[in-house]
Amino acid sequence: LHAELVTVPQLTVQYVAFHTRLEPFDDENVRLAFVYATDREKLAEVMFKRSVVPAWGVMPPGLPGYNPDVPRLAYDPEKARQLLAQSRYGGPAGLPPIVFAVSAGGSRIAEALAATYADVLGVEVEIQQVEWGDFLRDINQGAYQMFFLGWSADYPDPQNFLDIHFHSASDGNSTGYSNPEVDALLEQARVEQDEERRFALYRQAETIIVQDAPWIPLYHGVQYELVKPYVKGL
Repeated sequence: LHAELVTVPQLTVQYVAFHTRLEPFDDENVRLAFVYATDREKLAEVMFKRSVVPAWGVMPPGLPGYNPDVPRLAYDPEKARQLLAQSRYGGPAGLPPIVFAVSAGGSRIAEALAATYADVLGVEVEIQQVEWGDFLRDINQGAYQMFFLGWSADYPDPQNFLDIHFHSASDGNSTGYSNPEVDALLEQARVEQDEERRFALYRQAETIIVQDAPWIPLYHGVQYELVKPYVKGL
């Protein structure tokens, strides 16, 4: 069946989110320190045996408008430590206690990440597992400093990823993230009728979002299908 195997990207993204209005993640340098302390490639290789692909941006491969050239804030322990030292907290000793909230099924990933943050940044992160209903309610109320969650497309369009999660006035914005430049790009994309110009606006917005780091996109799902050779145009 080897010749019939087709690998299909899923329109999903799993991510760590930071509440940008809660200490210490109100400081961009702290958020970026955690980004650079996260080894997404190792996570995909070791924990998931390459059954997922590392996520560098919010939009997954296969999504119309996907940007393969989104900035790659790859694992860099030295840079992570420098950014934490440059933050207004001055390093790990100046940080308040950090709680990393997860629902059932997220503990294993959270434990791996917490171990990395302790090793790379010298930051002890407490993991709190929360029942699913309470977890979603608390996220909507902005109760967590950081949390692990995923998103699957309702429909295959960048608006369903970027506008919903990162426009400052969106009900789906659970990180308190606000950037007037991103808002303007997203609002322009809402009414742009030329598809390529519209996708270009979303790519610009995504680039800024990745660099502002309200999320660490971790990985995108992959689906494996067997397709007979006489099936065409799938």
